[in-house]
Amino acid sequence: MSHVVYDSGALIAAAKNDRRFLGRHKALLLRGDIPLVPAGVLAQCWDERASASMLHWTLSGCRVMPLTESGAKAAAVLCQRNKTSDVIDAGVVLASIAYDEAPILTDDLGDIRALAACAGREGIVVERP
Repeated sequence: MSHVVYDSGALIAAAKNDRRFLGRHKALLLRGDIPLVPAGVLAQCWDERASASMLHWTLSGCRVMPLTESGAKAAAVLCQRNKTSDVIDAGVVLASIAYDEAPILTDDLGDIRALAACAGREGIVVERP
């Protein structure tokens, strides 16, 4: 079993009914891979309206990772080291690290790669959803 981390770009693609992303998500699930969604990413993208049904379907196959006190502090420290302030992006990178450098699907390639490099994990695969 392997993992992949979804940043907000992946959830936005789901909400927009992006067929390419939805096909990729379905393929991951069929292989038994587990998509991970940090709680902060969920908070950024959640939409309870019925029109967001594909977002809801996507999330039903994901594991939402809670934001703990230690995780929040680690995200803050990574941001401070990288001289940035987006703790949600830092949480995405930390989720990847926690799961053996799981690939990250994001539209924020530059910031995520910079945070991964700052964490000494340049090898993390970072790509668009």
